[in-house]
Amino acid sequence: MKTILGILFIVLSIHQLMAHPGIGIVMDGEGSVFYTDLSHVWKIAADGTHTIAVEDVHTHELYLDQYDNLYGEHVWYEGEATDKWGSYVWCLSSSGVLEQTIPPTEGFLSNNTLVRDADSNMYWPEKLGDHEVLKKETPQGEITLHTNSKFKDIRWMYYAESNAYLYVIDHLNLKKVNPKGEVSLVADNLYEGKSSFENVGDHHYLMGMWTDTMQNTYVAAYGAQKVKKISPNGTVETVFESDRFWSPAGGLVAPDGTMWIMEFSARNKTRVRKINPDGRDIVFQKKE
Repeated sequence: MKTILGILFIVLSIHQLMAHPGIGIVMDGEGSVFYTDLSHVWKIAADGTHTIAVEDVHTHELYLDQYDNLYGEHVWYEGEATDKWGSYVWCLSSSGVLEQTIPPTEGFLSNNTLVRDADSNMYWPEKLGDHEVLKKETPQGEITLHTNSKFKDIRWMYYAESNAYLYVIDHLNLKKVNPKGEVSLVADNLYEGKSSFENVGDHHYLMGMWTDTMQNTYVAAYGAQKVKKISPNGTVETVFESDRFWSPAGGLVAPDGTMWIMEFSARNKTRVRKINPDGRDIVFQKKE
């Protein structure tokens, strides 16, 4: 019985790692878009060319620094023989050089090195008793508590350069943290009830976040198959809804107002939809 339960735990752990989509989609200074499909990181150049940028990496998030260097991670499971997980962080430089910035490490990284602000400070949640706290690490390695607030279950985070706020999905609520560590609620009405997409649980109901130049905030409501837009005054509206077998997991708004939506399917396929300001719609999807 113990052996069966152990195998079941391993299977469930693998499923949990692989079951939910990534949120990583970013745009560099040249207008190229990079996104993850959990197997590779893809690049959509400004001219529409669609190629693999980084092969064979399982990363849920991406980070692009001010010099257009792209960061991600790779997480893997070695199998039942060792029953070990491994991970490392990689960087694809703007000149095209790929290297590991954090070498292969047994287990998972304890801090989230892919959520960084304009000063290269890193942020990650840490479990403390029956709640979570938000930690911060400077480039010099100094670790502090970023805010005194307690969180229920931090799922994803996003740093907005436009206002220097850190946006946090805390269970089913969207919150923001200013540079002083003060927390405020952005929206608590993004949940529409039982998931309409593949019985997604509350844990993954809300996924990626992004902002635009008008201080609007967007959330991929993965469980509802919608993208929600929250205005500065708190008004919530649906601005995008996926087809039946797809759901949004991440996105961004380009400087010219073009909306990019990354969707995952019920069969764990990935595609990116480019919605121009005039409403024209272009879909990028790898060929099977």
